[in-house]
Amino acid sequence: EPHEPPEPPEGGWGWLVMLAAMWCNGSVFGIQNACGVLFVSMLKTFGSKDDDKMVFKTAWVGSLSMGMIFFCCPIVSVFTDLFGCRKTAVMGAAVGFVGLMSSSFVSSIEPLYLTYGIIFACGCSFAYQPSLVILGHYFKKRLGLVNGIVTAGSSVFTILLPLLLRVLIDSVGLFHTLRVLCIFMFVLFLAGFTYRPLATSTKDKESGGSGSSLFSRRKFSPPKNFQFCHLQGDSLCSMGSWNTTCTFWILCALCSLGEYAPSLIMNITIS
Repeated sequence: EPHEPPEPPEGGWGWLVMLAAMWCNGSVFGIQNACGVLFVSMLKTFGSKDDDKMVFKTAWVGSLSMGMIFFCCPIVSVFTDLFGCRKTAVMGAAVGFVGLMSSSFVSSIEPLYLTYGIIFACGCSFAYQPSLVILGHYFKKRLGLVNGIVTAGSSVFTILLPLLLRVLIDSVGLFHTLRVLCIFMFVLFLAGFTYRPLATSTKDKESGGSGSSLFSRRKFSPPKNFQFCHLQGDSLCSMGSWNTTCTFWILCALCSLGEYAPSLIMNITIS
């Protein structure tokens, strides 16, 4: 028999969760949106701005990173449902930290495709999506306001980080700048621990529910064919509309993959 999820507290610990989610949005998209500053520095470090081939190769570092954040969203959704917001976010921040730190030790542009474009971006994706899901657990009436504040974090960081990066790159260089940015990911790692799951009722605990499945705490009734699909062992069908969500996010990822590269490709083609 299904049980109603606990009512959102509308504050309390939720305000700390909101600040953690704000830091997550700011650090993830602040770094991504400041890729222009890093792009110029990568060109100076690994090649020349007059080398069209090098311009193209460098542009793909930032484009791949931004695209992978959204490309991983269907996978992150499954992990969030299985392990909860806190474990997923902490794991993602740790992976992002490793990817960003590894990027500061490369000697050519090609390894950045793996360290910055894939590992760092996938870690950001795993840290970012739980920060949005957890807000619905702590807020309902104030969810609109909280979402607005959290989203504003990305705009604040996007405005300020290019200024900080410009100063850091001029003073300590690209590699040490990437190591400084690792501090943002370490704080994000700590912020993930604030995504404390709400306590489930005693009745739920007696029935063996661990409370780790986030979708089970949301006020949605299970699909009518859930029992049939479960008996058939069809895991994708038992997830309800996962296939539709997966398709939607893959299309979004493909659209965003070349967000920064087209203008550079056009310039190269014209020249």
